[in-house]
Parts: sequence; C-alpha cells; structure tokens
Amino acid sequence: MTHLTPDELIDALEGVRHQAHLAECERCRRELDDLAAVLADLQQASVPEPSPLFWPHFSARVRTAMDRDAPPAGTWPSWLRWQVLLPLGAAAMIILGVMFSVANQDRAERESAAAALDAPAALDAAAPSDSWVILADLVGEMDLDTATAAGVVAPGVAEQAVLQLTADEQQELTRLLKAELTRAKS
Repeated sequence: MTHLTPDELIDALEGVRHQAHLAECERCRRELDDLAAVLADLQQASVPEPSPLFWPHFSARVRTAMDRDAPPAGTWPSWLRWQVLLPLGAAAMIILGVMFSVANQDRAERESAAAALDAPAALDAAAPSDSWVILADLVGEMDLDTATAAGVVAPGVAEQAVLQLTADEQQELTRLLKAELTRAKS
C-alpha cells in the first residue's frame, strides 16, 4: 500500500480528498494528526511586528552588502580569465590559419590554371628549345607521305583531331593556317 505524500496530507487536512485512504491507513491518520497539531501551534504563536525603521533600512542594507561583494570597478568579468582566453585564442588562430591556407591554395590553383591557358601562346612566342632543334635535325624535312609510310602518322588522325576542337580552337587554327599560307606565298 502506498502512503500519502506531504502534498496529499495537506489536501486531506483541508478535507479535499483521500478520505477513503485515511479510513484504512493508520500511519497516514497519525501523520495527519501530527500535521494538524503543528498547524494549531503555529496559529497560537505570535510574531512580533518589525520595527518601523526595518523596511526603509532593509534596502540600504541590501545595497551595502551587494556593493561589498561586487568586484571592483574596471576589473574583467570572471569568464575572461587567461584559462578561458588562451584556448579560445588558439582555436581562433587555427581557424584563421586554415582559412588563409585554403584561400592561398585556391589562388595558386587559379594562377596555375591561367598559366596553363596562356602556355600555348607562350610556347609560340618562345624560341625553340634545344631538344626540338635536335629532333628537327634528326627527322629532317619529312613530308606527310613519308610520315604515314613510317607509321608516325595514321591516315585520318588529323581530320579527327580537327573535329574534336572547340569553336574557339577551330577559329585559332584557321587564323594560324591563313597566316602560314600568307607567309608561304611571299
């Protein structure tokens, strides 16, 4: 059997409910009688009225106690101790370092991509390297028929390469061919 809680005993004292339980349970009836006796004693006790100066001086005493316990003006809040700020600063430095390295890596990738796009133009403008000169000397003047017979060039490879060019690349190829034909005529 479960007994009444303190809140249920107060309800029973006021006569609200739990009368059936109290009729069966001797322990809860005894606790209810003890509670009733304590309340009767409290009603007979007299509490003296505070001095007329109590309430006006009360707020002054509270203010004085708060000022005494408050930290001195100009001090840092307790959460801004070095034990808290040091790890926060280290975390901020790590985050900034990662952000800068990612930004530098992205910039380097963009620069290398731009350099790769400019590389063909740079190769055209540059003087031939020694290895190309040696290769040209070894091959000599080879025409298309000789290259095809030697297996260096397969038939139709040039046409397939031209078909795979983008519109801009085809335009550039046309410009280069016209320039070469003009140079060859003169």
